[in-house]
Amino acid sequence: MLTDKEIKALIQDMPANMKVGQLFFLAYPGRDPQVIKPIIEEFGITGCYISQDNAETFAEAAAITEQLQSFMQELPGKIPMILGVDQEGAWGVLVPESCTGPGNLALGAAGDPKLTEEMYRVFGEEMLSVGYNTLLSPCADVNLNPDSPIIGTRSFGEFPEAVAEHVYHAVQGAKRTGVLTTIKHFPGHGDTSGDTHRELPTVDKSLEELMKNDLLPFKRGIEAGADLVMTSHILYPQLDPKFPATLSRIILQDLLRERLGFQGVILSDSMNMGAIRKYYDPAESTLMALQAGVDVIMLAEEHYDHDQHYLEKQLQSLRRVKEAIVRGELPMEVVDEKLMRILKLKFQHMKVKAAPLTAEQRRANRAVEEECARRAITLIADPKGNWPVQMDGSVICINATPREAYANMVNIRGIGPNQATPAFDTFQGELARLAPEVKFFASEQLEEALQSATPASTVLVVTEDYPLPGEDFAKEKQQDNVRRIIRECGEKVVVIGLRSAYEFKQYPAGVTYVSAFSSRTCSAVQMARMLVQGELPQGKSPITYSSR
Repeated sequence: MLTDKEIKALIQDMPANMKVGQLFFLAYPGRDPQVIKPIIEEFGITGCYISQDNAETFAEAAAITEQLQSFMQELPGKIPMILGVDQEGAWGVLVPESCTGPGNLALGAAGDPKLTEEMYRVFGEEMLSVGYNTLLSPCADVNLNPDSPIIGTRSFGEFPEAVAEHVYHAVQGAKRTGVLTTIKHFPGHGDTSGDTHRELPTVDKSLEELMKNDLLPFKRGIEAGADLVMTSHILYPQLDPKFPATLSRIILQDLLRERLGFQGVILSDSMNMGAIRKYYDPAESTLMALQAGVDVIMLAEEHYDHDQHYLEKQLQSLRRVKEAIVRGELPMEVVDEKLMRILKLKFQHMKVKAAPLTAEQRRANRAVEEECARRAITLIADPKGNWPVQMDGSVICINATPREAYANMVNIRGIGPNQATPAFDTFQGELARLAPEVKFFASEQLEEALQSATPASTVLVVTEDYPLPGEDFAKEKQQDNVRRIIRECGEKVVVIGLRSAYEFKQYPAGVTYVSAFSSRTCSAVQMARMLVQGELPQGKSPITYSSR
């Protein structure tokens, strides 16, 4: 650990290019860290955004983090790297080896902030064991817009006070392990109808409205000791009519620093996202963000496409900032203030790596994951008394999701669900093991399934969904299938949502609907077990909805 005095001396001795590098948090494509080594050698960057694109197993992750840290240890100052991951449940890394849990919305349904604390302790413990020393989580967004295309299950729900408590305990749980935490996307992404990976959304709210709702979880996350705050690329015209949050001095300095009192590191969301890239020159927007109050620039979007020019674009931004310092556009005293925050975080608060997990620790972590998934399951509606399902009679199970919809579950983007097996397949496997008499049908076998159903049959129909950055998971067809099954099978239809329950409003009143608030493997398994055991779900919905 370095003292403040030692850190100041280190900053004073740093050459300009190394100072610039400490302001950048970069992604790189593929499995070989050597591709980013030239940039590290030239600038000594603050860290790397790591995704499934870079490593898929614990062993691979441990190898790349050791290599990346060694690059910095070869440079003067031996400054450790921040190696950050989107381990937040609905999105995750090292799947299926890591315990992703059921996701934040499911944790909100479980309704126990202490359980959330345990789940985030697991995240921190597992990630730190391979050298992923920074969680780019939890999401502090309040999901006030049910049509949000990108937050959804990444949020703890739509009730600000409850979300705030889950955020507080998520930060506390992770911090118990020594991992750094990040609350995002400031000042809130949960009330947008647009996806910042694609476009620049607008949230037309007053500061008073934001303080009552969207900002409450950020306030609690800061109180819990969150190390970083990630900005959002969203325009809040009542706060700043000209610039989105990432580029707004009003939002970052007046609101985040002064009003909320955050003294940690401000990290931008990826500056390569559509919300910025479509409207600003990449290199200039980087400088604008630093001038507005961002401490560390993240460039972590275009690499998913394995663009051969990606690293050169990163260099353009680095060189533009270096030029700005020389010209006085970004005063050196401002840079040094940023560096003081960054290096204090690294040398006084960051644990670089922890010991590998034992088999016993892994089993214990799986038990936490399973409990979270089980307690999240919620009986949304059961007006006809179809739950518990009578499994000793005629039961058929239909996958409402067309098989082609799964083609994009695992792709080069590296984030998103990352699980190669659809939730339905996991659910089917566990249910078939426990209740071999159940008949299963794919979406493509819908006609055959409907013909097989008798008036005495219980019809289980399963839906799922996946949050994909900048992309869509086709759900309209599955909802059409559900509505048809309800029309034709009526009385004994049970809809099993391996997803958020927002879709419930798409279905006629009178349907039995049970939700896991998650399409994760652990949720699919627990749903099958609860179905067979006839257990009454204990979850409480963290969102509101109404049926047609």
